[in-house]
Amino acid sequence: SQMPGTPAVPPMLQQAAPASAASPEHWQVAPLSAAAGAVALALGAASKRRKPIATRRHFFGGDAPVPKKATSYKDYKDPWLESADLGFDPLKLAVSTGVFDTAATAVPETTYYNYRESEVKHGRFAMGAFLAIFAESADRSALAKQLGSTSALDSLDGTLGLDEVQAPVLLIGIGIQALAEYNLQKSETDGNILSVQYKRDRCPGDLGFDPLGLSKGKGSNLKVLHNTEVNAGRLALIGVTSFIFKEFVVKDPSIASKIL
Repeated sequence: SQMPGTPAVPPMLQQAAPASAASPEHWQVAPLSAAAGAVALALGAASKRRKPIATRRHFFGGDAPVPKKATSYKDYKDPWLESADLGFDPLKLAVSTGVFDTAATAVPETTYYNYRESEVKHGRFAMGAFLAIFAESADRSALAKQLGSTSALDSLDGTLGLDEVQAPVLLIGIGIQALAEYNLQKSETDGNILSVQYKRDRCPGDLGFDPLGLSKGKGSNLKVLHNTEVNAGRLALIGVTSFIFKEFVVKDPSIASKIL
C-alpha cells in the first residue's frame, strides 16, 4: 500500500524492484523479459559462430578476375637472370605449354625453367666442342683456312675428326652428363623424366658439380657465375654453328648454290 503524500512509483521501477517487494504487474512482465533475454543470447551465440568464406566478388559485381596468364618470360621474375637477359624470345617458347609441363606437379614456370636448363647444358656442350676444335690438327687447319690463312690446308671431312682424338673425349663427356642427369632426376618427385622439376631456389643447370668450389668460396656469387656461363655458352653455340656451316655448306659450291 502507498502512504498518503508520497509520490507514485513509476511502473518501470516497480518492475526492477526486488522480488520481495514486486507487485502483481511485475510477475506479468517477467516471462516476457526472460524470453527476450533468451533470444538475445541465441543471437549472440550465432554471431560468434564461424561463417563460411564467401566467394570473392569484384566491386563491379561478379567473381573476382582470374590472375593474368603470363605473356612473357619477364612475368616470372627469374631470381637468377641478370646480364644474360637480352629480352629475346620472339616465338614465346618460355610461356608455351605441352612440352615440359605434362607432370601433375607442373606450374606455369616449369616450361620457362626447362628452357633455361636446356640453354645452359647446350652451352656447355658447345664450349666443349669449340675447345675441341683446337685439339685436333685437321680442325685447327680448317679453322685457320676459314679465318683467311693462305698457308693452311683444309682437309677436314664429314667425320669432323671424331675418328681420331675427339671421339673418346665426346663419349666420356656424354657419359658424365648422363650420370649427372640421372642423379638429378632421381632426386625429383614430379614423375616426369623428360623435364626438370621447377625449384625457385635451384639455379638452372646446377648439377652439384663444382670441384673447384667457385660457387662456394669467399666472395663468390653464384648468380654472376651463372650469367657468365650462359653468355659464354651462347657465344660458343654461335661459334661452333658458324664453323660447321662454313665447313659443310659454304665450302661446297654445289650445296652453297642451292641454299645461299
